[in-house]
Amino acid sequence: MTRQTATPLTRLPMSTTNRQARWLIKQVETGEIDINPPYQRGAVWTEDQRVALMRSLLTGIPVQSLIINDRHGSWWTDTVTYDRHNSGGVASYVVVDGKQRLLCVAAWFNNELAIPASWLTAEEVLHTEDTPDGPYVRANGLTDLGRRMTGERIQLSVSEGQIGSLREEAAVYLLVNGGGTPQTDADMANAARVAEGN
Repeated sequence: MTRQTATPLTRLPMSTTNRQARWLIKQVETGEIDINPPYQRGAVWTEDQRVALMRSLLTGIPVQSLIINDRHGSWWTDTVTYDRHNSGGVASYVVVDGKQRLLCVAAWFNNELAIPASWLTAEEVLHTEDTPDGPYVRANGLTDLGRRMTGERIQLSVSEGQIGSLREEAAVYLLVNGGGTPQTDADMANAARVAEGN
């Protein structure tokens, strides 16, 4: 394997904005955004990972940007994968990275995920469900105020790219997900110990 390229690297055109998660989920549900390109993995996050993401989103902790590619511009050359002139209803945007985060917020807005009710104010919570960890709430257990507040608070950073082909999208996916060293269980246990004051 070589890391050499035939030509010098060029900067990919990307623009980053914050978007309301509810709007992004609607785009996925209506078929405007495809979350299942062939290089993506399935739904793999655990409930604990989803709940942790919700905590980050509700407290405003920055999370990694979603990477979405716009396939309907002149830069898109892979007409076998997607033909912008004859799309036949196929989504023109695709999630290159961030599928798990989108599935998480979709689970929240679709009442499939519950979070600790203590994370919200009493004015935001209408019904809770008992769990071994105390009362939890789903989106449909919120008051109108709670639904409005969480809908406004849950925003995701989105980097929208102009990547030219399925192969290039997959290469970006590999770069984003293949770097770094994964946290070990020991690393996470140590950070949890410190967070608990031990």
